[in-house]
Amino acid sequence: MNVIQMSTRGRDPLERILQQELENIHQFLELLENEQNLLASGNLDELALLVADKDRILDQFAKLDARRNHVLNEAGLPEGARGIKAWTSADNNESTVTRDWEELLDLAELAKQLNQANATITANWLQYTRQTLNALHEAAGRTTLYDTKGQIT
Repeated sequence: MNVIQMSTRGRDPLERILQQELENIHQFLELLENEQNLLASGNLDELALLVADKDRILDQFAKLDARRNHVLNEAGLPEGARGIKAWTSADNNESTVTRDWEELLDLAELAKQLNQANATITANWLQYTRQTLNALHEAAGRTTLYDTKGQIT
């Protein structure tokens, strides 16, 4: 059976997987936006729950990625972006798979940008906290600080 026959026969599972990946990435983007709002407002107490939700979504991504790669391998295609590209190029029509994959890539880039922005905000909070601790120690006449491993420096 050639790739075109496989893609016609196996399209439904790949479409379903990509739809689930899109749902996941939308949830992940929402969590990243919530994280950014919490960080920007200084409401850090709720971050632990949010991180647990992010971990759950990332675990789902890994499972969906494995399922997508399995479908591609069954069609005799390589895993990942190369396999999707081969899959979509074998289908001369604009397919749902092509549209969903392109949307997924666009949203993944957006998630990367949001995550980097959140990392910058987190680094700023960390720097602020260190400066505050240094000021408190100096005010108390002590210069003993803790390093990132919790050891006295």
